[in-house]
Amino acid sequence: MKKLLFVAVGSAMAFSAHAVDKIPQKDGLKGFVFLGASANSMESNMLASVGGTDVSDRRINSVTSSPDSKNYSRVTPAFELSYTFADSRTQIFGGTELDDFLTQDGSMGVGIRQGVGSLGNLRASLLASAEREVYKDPYVVNAKRSRTDQTSNGMRLGWEHIMESDFDITYTHRTIDLDKELSGVTPVVDGGLGLNAQQINDLDRNGDFGKLDFTYNAQLSPDSMFVSTYSYIDANLDGDAMAMDGYAMQFDYRYTGFQDWALSATAVVSTMSSDDYNPIYGKKQQQDSYGASLTAAYIEPFGLKDWKALGTFAYGKQDNNIDFYETSLSSVNLGMMYNF
Repeated sequence: MKKLLFVAVGSAMAFSAHAVDKIPQKDGLKGFVFLGASANSMESNMLASVGGTDVSDRRINSVTSSPDSKNYSRVTPAFELSYTFADSRTQIFGGTELDDFLTQDGSMGVGIRQGVGSLGNLRASLLASAEREVYKDPYVVNAKRSRTDQTSNGMRLGWEHIMESDFDITYTHRTIDLDKELSGVTPVVDGGLGLNAQQINDLDRNGDFGKLDFTYNAQLSPDSMFVSTYSYIDANLDGDAMAMDGYAMQFDYRYTGFQDWALSATAVVSTMSSDDYNPIYGKKQQQDSYGASLTAAYIEPFGLKDWKALGTFAYGKQDNNIDFYETSLSSVNLGMMYNF
């Protein structure tokens, strides 16, 4: 579920303060590659692993308590490639994205961007999720919880640089699919809750996710940009108790005016709520989330042309009126980026 939509800027930003029109005036290949490593501390009862790395405890002793924290580290590769046909104002692009910082939900996207004169740029891309696992039945206590793959594939449509303005609109749709969704199915004798069929259906995490973004790109100076994004989020999951909708705001500031350094800061807040009662807890989910990140890039370290050394600190938290669903993640990421 996409409850806090938060992009960790450290591994996915080329630190350009001139990014409103994303189609260059010249033919050719552009992009970046990034390789880093992160140290993380996560609290989650729902997410099991990311990219083969365990991010939570498989055994818990309560379904009414907040999750314990788990420390882990992982390699964090990222890339973005684009090829532009300047005469036709057409660009083919692809790369990795971190769509949800707190749930570590990443994707690989491939798409096309087309300039349409004074109307702006239109874009369309297909999204395939990165490897991640959740628990088949997260509500099992005093026993080792089994894992299952979760995918969230879909598409993204966008209208950028609208009517030669600084506004963008983006719509993202994903289909969330668990290989084996068994929430509430496990019998009491095996550590589960032994729920009835209707209660089990209310906890189903499969379904659709939609997000509509309205973005304003403010060029404050030749070296600085402020980007604000206002979003409507609809997690239309099959389980009525798990389905939520709400709103988010994200603010991103970038400064590239120093001789050897570039800086970026991001802050995000969101609120989500459910219309239906959770059969386990007897209340409707209400969730308020917030997060922030700070990234510093050292330009051309050791005299390496077109390279940047990047360091990012990021923190995010979901406050939920149901303690079991609370989530937090703090992360420090260090790596090297090559732009071309």
